[in-house]
Amino acid sequence: MNLLWSPVNLIVNLAHRDGASTFAIAAVRWTTLALLLGLLLATPWFRGLTGAKWPGRRDGLTCVVLGLLLFGPSHALYYFAITKTSSFEGTALGTTAPIWVALLSFFFLREHIGWARAISIVIGFVGAYLVSVGFQLPSLSQGHTFGNSLYLLAVFMECIAGVWSIHIARRTSGITVLWLQILGAAVFMILGPVLFPTALAFSISGTGLTFWACIGYLVVFSGLITFSVWYTLAERAPLSLMVVTILMQPPLAALLGVWFLGETVTVNVAVGTGLILAALALSAFGNRSVTETPPTVAEA
Repeated sequence: MNLLWSPVNLIVNLAHRDGASTFAIAAVRWTTLALLLGLLLATPWFRGLTGAKWPGRRDGLTCVVLGLLLFGPSHALYYFAITKTSSFEGTALGTTAPIWVALLSFFFLREHIGWARAISIVIGFVGAYLVSVGFQLPSLSQGHTFGNSLYLLAVFMECIAGVWSIHIARRTSGITVLWLQILGAAVFMILGPVLFPTALAFSISGTGLTFWACIGYLVVFSGLITFSVWYTLAERAPLSLMVVTILMQPPLAALLGVWFLGETVTVNVAVGTGLILAALALSAFGNRSVTETPPTVAEA
């Protein structure tokens, strides 16, 4: 799944260079995926394949709200921020997700954090700072630093939505929770340009085959396939350990950025990424046992 996720930042950059606004890329991707996944869930064979179970009214509404207020806005931020930084730096910042998930899983999923994971959080923060800012004090007047900060904020927002939704999925099913969350995100994408026409400008004028090929990849490969499998697996697997697998992404993103976008990997990014990967390795292997209280089944 991470092999399919790795090119996302590169693909967003390519779609943007083809003439689409960053918000339009996010909007077309998630509204299309909401429609596609909704149609699939309407078929008995897909529901049987994925073990779909519909959540109760309160849980269902919570998933939609998570998509509306966190998941949708986080992806709008991703696509804007990636134009202010490099695809590799964005991916490196994305590897802080296990650190956020470890913290959030402690509160939402009752997964216990041992000493190794606690130390890894500190190391990961240092690495994220170096990637975002460098060997200096932060100055948000610099566009590059501002872009990295927005990207890191988006990672945190998506982690909150993801952990909370998995908490619900463990008493219903991952695939239905995913669709309801994406549905909320699609509502945000539709309302966004109406409420914030300047900040969330929708424009695909002048785009061509490159844009639609990028959208196809984002919807099918790094959308329908990866998210569906991820949310289904997360019904039972320890989430704070599952997300450690994203450490596969930085080296792949670096190669893609160098080959297709002519990007260079600076010293602060290399050192910061090394610290992030060390933190994630310590988090994954420092505490072998992760205990979790079984989720409750009852729901109003």
